[in-house]
Amino acid sequence: MTDLVDKTTAPEPRTPGRTIRWRPRRIGAWLALAYVVVAVAITVLVPVLPLQDPDVQELGNTLGPLSGGHWLGTDDLGRDLFARLMWAVHTSFLAALTAVAVAVVVGLPLGLLAGYLGGWADTVLSRLADVVLTVPALILLLAAQTALDTGIQGQMVVLGFIFAPRILRVVRAETLVIAATPFVQAGRMSGCSHSRMVWRYLLPGVRAQLAVQASYLLGLALVVEAGISFLGIGVRPPGSSLGTLLIGASSMLSIEPRVVLIPAAVLTLLILSLNVLGDQLTEERKK
Repeated sequence: MTDLVDKTTAPEPRTPGRTIRWRPRRIGAWLALAYVVVAVAITVLVPVLPLQDPDVQELGNTLGPLSGGHWLGTDDLGRDLFARLMWAVHTSFLAALTAVAVAVVVGLPLGLLAGYLGGWADTVLSRLADVVLTVPALILLLAAQTALDTGIQGQMVVLGFIFAPRILRVVRAETLVIAATPFVQAGRMSGCSHSRMVWRYLLPGVRAQLAVQASYLLGLALVVEAGISFLGIGVRPPGSSLGTLLIGASSMLSIEPRVVLIPAAVLTLLILSLNVLGDQLTEERKK
């Protein structure tokens, strides 16, 4: 007689890429995680921290040295560099999070749809993604700024739509693998609803790769925000962002390098930390 298996205790089939256990062995991964956590904390807490007004000018104290009143000194207009740096991290990281959030909201369901349904839906969505990816992001951002005259958050929403095809393609590839597994095929044959298939098997299966891709896109969004703000089409002076703090870098490097090198180092380390986290997540996913 065949033994009956209690369905309430039978283990659920493991979905490819379903979980990531954070167990890095490199100290660099922990340092990167700590740096990103600090950046997130600054982004959240800066509006309530007792910082000096980043736009107040002390024309009698331009390029002032480090002191108790100005922890990082002052810039060429006498503004507190520490306060401006904190608000710059807040503005830039929030802008990057906006872009990635829009990309996930748009790209995730479309990628699941393309990979799960296949056929004409997959063909149409994949070709649309290819079209968007062929157009340079800076051209689309310039066109959006010219047509809509949006602020930095509006530009990051546009950037999110530009990033969405990257999410779509990654999620589609993962979904195709998961949809071909025996237990998903069995679920289809048994009449399991599409919504249950997506929520129970497909979505948990793609979230690991989604986290990896999101970490890389965060770093890329920071680069784009800094670039367009440096060019004067993103955050505009006297607003603070990691891009606006680098305006006039060529002249300031010869006069007072500290004013430029500190925000440049903060931006570089933040992008590097996000890339290290992405690499670590990729390694953990392969284990």
